[in-house]
Amino acid sequence: MSKLTRKGARNLTASIDRIASTIQENAALLGIAPKIAKDFAYRCDLISDAVETTAVTNFPKAAGDFDAEEIGEEVKGPLVDGETDKDSADHFTQKEFSELTDVADSLSKAASLIASIATPVNDHGFGLTK
Repeated sequence: MSKLTRKGARNLTASIDRIASTIQENAALLGIAPKIAKDFAYRCDLISDAVETTAVTNFPKAAGDFDAEEIGEEVKGPLVDGETDKDSADHFTQKEFSELTDVADSLSKAASLIASIATPVNDHGFGLTK
């Protein structure tokens, strides 16, 4: 008897999720009531969960070669390799890294401006509009 694999389940649920997202996000374009589109997406999510659960039941991941009792075991202090790096002084203070924040703010403002001009349809690759 054939069994559903994890890879097969991922392939199927990716398609189901893509279709559900397309219908939910483009309900008006497709002529579907938003409530029905949301319900369809919810039911697709339930189906995807059931498919993934079946695949995991069919092919559980191996436990690996480790002692489960060692998980969470307390050990003394941090790991120290004996070498100190002088270049990392003040590295985690972000004193020198404010430029990235400025660029991110500028990009955010530009994206908001573009979004206000034209809101594209996210059709998830189905080519719904021309």
